[in-house]
Amino acid sequence: NDIEPVQTDGLLRDLGEAARFYFLHSYYFAPNDPADVLAWTDYGGRFACAVRKGRIHGVQFHPEKSHAWGIQLLKNFASL
Repeated sequence: NDIEPVQTDGLLRDLGEAARFYFLHSYYFAPNDPADVLAWTDYGGRFACAVRKGRIHGVQFHPEKSHAWGIQLLKNFASL
């Protein structure tokens, strides 16, 4: 599924506009503070799919199953 980045963050660096990620679960994290949202997606409804609070990052999708975009995201995470 597509993601809609809303913040510039090292985690999402060099993904490009066509980045797509593999989602499996029907549940999701709903952050209390919208400032913590890095990206949104629409998958049966709009929800936060990438978040950051300080140095803690989380994603709803499976980067390990998301082809080249997932590999780039994991490289980005390792370099944070």
